[in-house]
Amino acid sequence: MYTYLADKKRTKLPKYLGKGEIVAILNKAKQHRYRDYIILLTLWRTGMHNSELVNLRKKDIMESTIIIRDGKGHKDRVIPLENELGNLLGLYADPKGHEDRLFSISKRQIRNLVYKYRGEREHVSPHTFRHSFAVCCLKNGMNLENLRRILGHSNLNTTQVYLDLAGKDTVEDFNRIEWR
Repeated sequence: MYTYLADKKRTKLPKYLGKGEIVAILNKAKQHRYRDYIILLTLWRTGMHNSELVNLRKKDIMESTIIIRDGKGHKDRVIPLENELGNLLGLYADPKGHEDRLFSISKRQIRNLVYKYRGEREHVSPHTFRHSFAVCCLKNGMNLENLRRILGHSNLNTTQVYLDLAGKDTVEDFNRIEWR
């Protein structure tokens, strides 16, 4: 599927998973290893990049936010943190983490976790969780500008691509309505 952005450039839309598909992956991870579940849940509920999760430090977890320091493009940003995930991150932070990192894990290990639990689903990567997060936020009424800030995009056009994904499901949902 393709879309045309404001600059009239043809762009392929990113792949994303619906909430049910994400929940199935999370449940699989939760049954196997709780740490894997926490890592994948963090990707899903924050929309952070794989590298940002690897570099996340215990001190970056605040009461209701995660501070991303020197993220992609060397930008800092703040991600809201809901209570359940905040509590889990506090409980399952690796106490022996390298340089006070929240998890002792590499980008490759995170990618392998996603591949391990994705099952038969193709084209699922850590970045798919980011796309899925963005679409979920828009479907639930988040303002595009707020989503841009959370994702750390410099340009609103970059974030706008998710409107096409969120809208596609809206049309499909609308077409399922029985009017008579």
